[in-house]
Amino acid sequence: MNKVIIYNRVSTTEQNPELQIKECVEFCKAKGWEIIDTLQEQASAFKDESKRDKFNLMLKRAEQGEFNHIVVWNMDRFSRQPEEEVLKLVKKLNLLHGVDINAVRGDLWSELVQSIAKIKEMGFVGEAISEFLEKIIRGLEFQRAYRESKTKSERVKLAVRKEEGKTTRSYKGNKWGRKAINSDRLKEKIKELKQQGLSIRDILKNEDIYYYDKNKNKKKPSLATIHSIVKQ
Repeated sequence: MNKVIIYNRVSTTEQNPELQIKECVEFCKAKGWEIIDTLQEQASAFKDESKRDKFNLMLKRAEQGEFNHIVVWNMDRFSRQPEEEVLKLVKKLNLLHGVDINAVRGDLWSELVQSIAKIKEMGFVGEAISEFLEKIIRGLEFQRAYRESKTKSERVKLAVRKEEGKTTRSYKGNKWGRKAINSDRLKEKIKELKQQGLSIRDILKNEDIYYYDKNKNKKKPSLATIHSIVKQ
């Protein structure tokens, strides 16, 4: 039996998962596996898996023995929790339910996750080897995160045009930095609470302190924003 559930996660509504799903389907067809379902959802990469409805449903179906493969486009579509937590889940799926996780865009991380989960089945020696490999993963992940952060920083610097005495702008000519919060209601409420003697932190905790971003998502202002409004 080679039955598959394809799982794909996106972080925002702007992301289009169609090409990722297509590659997952082609991956399954090449192996001759039967796709029984495709699950997609919008959820943060770092969100607790128990709060991801489709992900949680997939785990329950794994317990019921409906399939023996999960196919994801990349391992970060499955989870971006700390590697120790991902390894625990991968091991549980494999040992208890006979389910393997397959990443179409396999990288060092996804391959090591799968290998370590299987090495741990070798008993005491396997546990020792897997512990050593997990340390290597942590080092690799730290280096990758550092490189990504440095690269992003360099891109930001290249994208900015800064001239002394003038407003800093992007390469497109737009004003650089966070957009100011344009909410008269919010500003008046902050000033009102400040006049009542509340601290900036207490103001932030107030239920009426919020605004809507351009996508109509309800947001809390930062402490720095509240401080700047109070000073006006």
